[in-house]
Amino acid sequence: MISILLAKIAILYQHEYGLHMISQYENLLLVSSSLTFFWVSAICNTLIPYYNNSDPEKKRKLLFNTFTLLLLFSIIAAIGVVIIGVKDGKDQNLFNMFALVVLLNTPTYITDYIFYLRERYRSLITWGVITNLAQIILLCLPLFFKQSLNLAINLLLVLSLFKFNYTIILLMKYSTISVQTRMSKDFLLKAMPIMFSILLAGSMEYINSYIVKYNFPEDQFAIFRYGARELPIFLIFANSLSNIFSGEIARYNQEGKIEEALAKLKQSGVKLMRWMFPLSIVLMFVSPYMFKYLYNDAFIEGYKIFNIYLLLIISRMLFPQTVIMGLMKNRIFYLISTNYLVINGLLVFWFIFLFGISGIAYATVVSYLIEKIMLIIYCRMEGINIKKYTVLSEYLVYSTITIIAFYFSLHADFPFLK
Repeated sequence: MISILLAKIAILYQHEYGLHMISQYENLLLVSSSLTFFWVSAICNTLIPYYNNSDPEKKRKLLFNTFTLLLLFSIIAAIGVVIIGVKDGKDQNLFNMFALVVLLNTPTYITDYIFYLRERYRSLITWGVITNLAQIILLCLPLFFKQSLNLAINLLLVLSLFKFNYTIILLMKYSTISVQTRMSKDFLLKAMPIMFSILLAGSMEYINSYIVKYNFPEDQFAIFRYGARELPIFLIFANSLSNIFSGEIARYNQEGKIEEALAKLKQSGVKLMRWMFPLSIVLMFVSPYMFKYLYNDAFIEGYKIFNIYLLLIISRMLFPQTVIMGLMKNRIFYLISTNYLVINGLLVFWFIFLFGISGIAYATVVSYLIEKIMLIIYCRMEGINIKKYTVLSEYLVYSTITIIAFYFSLHADFPFLK
């Protein structure tokens, strides 16, 4: 939503401040996200199965110590933002302010998990709606009324301070305020393989962008950046399902009922398939109009890259990583992720030769599917067949239809685009 609103602001006020200011914000976002995405995801993904494997008192201690780990990593990331700002020079003040946002906002991700783990689902939804709407308003409204980006970042800083204080209040209510060095060390050992996996997988996004930047014209780079993204709702549903059931598998496995947990994962997975695959197919034929009207005519060609990325739904609907995290067998992610990085790198250069700039997107889709296949094989080695957690026949039918729909979307003649 923010990217769409900022794109509209850039069009309305481009001659005064639009593109330059949005470029500044995107630069801040790129720097901060590149310093935080892998460890935030790893710590939060590890929290649910670790929590469900713990006794009540350990659960209370775990919440506070997870917050402590997030805070320590946030301090390091904030220092990194400041250092990059010093090297950047021209926007140093913005970087310094945004470093405070990173420091205060990043540890508050645990709030979502506290609500979930304490089964306060309505509070979780309310919290998400309020904080995200506040972020959209506080960032975009000042820019729309021609105020400085400094003011918008200051308002985000106020929001981050509010979220930080509220998180402390929740921790005082639901956790035991006690630093447990041994627990934190054991937790990090479980989180590190996932952190390594996410770091390698995420780094390919940046590597791909640099490959496009230095091998294709500037206009092609912009089109690729706008097209090379998944629809967030796919990631939200797939990652949420994975996080929830990694905890369920951990809890049921502790009780000797893992087959029951796998059956529940299988049932929920097929329900998600029945929504996500048809939605992907529809988007393949709607995406040209989305790019035309949500952005502008210059980015219409980005829909082709976007449609290729929609094929990632084929891999997203497989959940071997959920089983592995639930079993706490996370070390395998070191090997699998290294192979993924190598395979992706090789396929990128091969597919660029075959398909041009679209080859980068195809390489991402194929390498991600190969990664899932390797994880499925590992699960099989642990005695868990894919049929225990996936309705395989329905999955294969949906995948085939999606690929056919993708082929027709590439060759369709879309009316009213010109």
